[in-house]
Amino acid sequence: MIISIDPGINNCGISILDIDDNFRVVLTSLVKNARKFTDDEKIIEAKYGNRAVKILAILNRVKEYLKEYRVTSIILEAPFYNALTPMAYGSILEVIFSIKYDIILKYNLDFKLIEPLLVKKLFTNKSLASKELIKQFLITKKENKDILMDIDIESISEHEIDAIAIGYVHYLNLKEASQTDKGV
Repeated sequence: MIISIDPGINNCGISILDIDDNFRVVLTSLVKNARKFTDDEKIIEAKYGNRAVKILAILNRVKEYLKEYRVTSIILEAPFYNALTPMAYGSILEVIFSIKYDIILKYNLDFKLIEPLLVKKLFTNKSLASKELIKQFLITKKENKDILMDIDIESISEHEIDAIAIGYVHYLNLKEASQTDKGV
């Protein structure tokens, strides 16, 4: 199994994926950090800032899944710089590095970063696909049974949908590499 992550600091989409035979979505979740902090989190925030609280929430969720599932890899969307939201770049890097150094290295997991434009291109055939188009392609892939999932797509966030798409592109890359190795 793999964990695929859309690494936002305020909204982090996570999916647990079984890619052994087919591509099956086991579960998705959203770590929603644009919220009121608990009393314990306020203590951490006072000492280390609100980013520390948000990153800990993400790390704790991923660690919960590592206890529950036999995860071999973590796949993350690579950081990207958007001139309209330059502060987001630093936050995304912080999330990625925290996952890398606090989870991936400690648990000896495989790790892959996948570029956002590649995700959009391979998932939708359009490199500048909108969130709505990615959702529509997920619906189509579910209907065509390219993606197996019992989850109602209308009930999950765009960040969870992105996490699924990131994992799916990783799955496609693995299939292509396997076929190349077999000489197909």
